Amino acid sequence: MKLRVVSLLGALLLSAAPALATEPAHPMRIVSLNMCVDSILVALVSHDRIAALSHYARDPQRSTIAPLAQHLPITYETAEEVVALQPDLVITSRHSAIATRNALQRVGIRFELFDVPDTVAGSLEQVREVARLLGAEREGEAMVAHIEAALEAARLPPGQEPMTAAVYQPGGLSAGANTVVGELMELAGLPNIAARYGVDQYRPLPLEVLVSDPPDVLLVGDTLPGAPLQEERIVRHRALRALQPRMTLAEFPARLLFCAGPTMVEAVAALTRAREQARAARRARSAL
Repeated sequence: MKLRVVSLLGALLLSAAPALATEPAHPMRIVSLNMCVDSILVALVSHDRIAALSHYARDPQRSTIAPLAQHLPITYETAEEVVALQPDLVITSRHSAIATRNALQRVGIRFELFDVPDTVAGSLEQVREVARLLGAEREGEAMVAHIEAALEAARLPPGQEPMTAAVYQPGGLSAGANTVVGELMELAGLPNIAARYGVDQYRPLPLEVLVSDPPDVLLVGDTLPGAPLQEERIVRHRALRALQPRMTLAEFPARLLFCAGPTMVEAVAALTRAREQARAARRARSAL
């Protein structure tokens, strides 16, 4: 079986050889195996240069570009699929299939590896790095400017007091310290209580913590298809409902957790809406 796969890869590479010999200055056939780079890629280059996106790009629960991705090709990360597309650049992540990356290295197809940034600054630099790879520096700077403008608009207005908040997704998943979402919460005037309780990266936040010391705003996510019933129930647990109206439940879709880049624009908009929703609820309580 291994010999057959290697032979197939070799045959595909030979068929791609003429194209590789006349490689253009900038990649013209790009394959992304990185869900987070997908959303950057589709905004920076003409879509005829996109040979394929990751299959996650079409998942509306994980991707902010799902409607657009329905009209673009995808792969499921197999080496045979990728090599057959004859790309001159493959963008991967540390979560992509190691076997595929090894196969690409063996047959000489260029790939670039990108991590998931854990800071806003790191995410903006990643946009610039991807733009440089694509020969789209001008478009990359425009994207960075758009993101920075959205972040600035989302800042807590002078004179307003912050309100504590926590992300609470199916299974109790929360965004803790050292996450882009946590940084965006702070920027929007919604200090993250998950970090206070030692939650780092993306980890569950115990229900008991929320009940004993509830935040002003709970950023509740949607349920992923196929999630166990128990994971679905915890997001709408009666103990949380009992905290209303003291605690405002606001919508924060799960798809805003997984990536940064241009996703930050939608994320800070959701955080701003949540903040203003909670502020309106507080005013209403004060008027009683």
